Amino acid sequence: MNFEMSDDDLELVIRALEHYYAYKVASKSEDQRYKELADRLKRKPTERVGVAEARQERGKKRRA
Repeated sequence: MNFEMSDDDLELVIRALEHYYAYKVASKSEDQRYKELADRLKRKPTERVGVAEARQERGKKRRA
């Protein structure tokens, strides 16, 4: 999935994910997905695409 977002909005989304992850850790229900997504969004757009495609391939292999 691709969509356009301003750099300011992207930073807000990353911050929100990091804060939600911190909340989950504090409430003892840690979920790494939020931290991983925030880390992926911090990368350059070309690096994000490669990770997403690799993840889709792994999902296809699991379903097969």
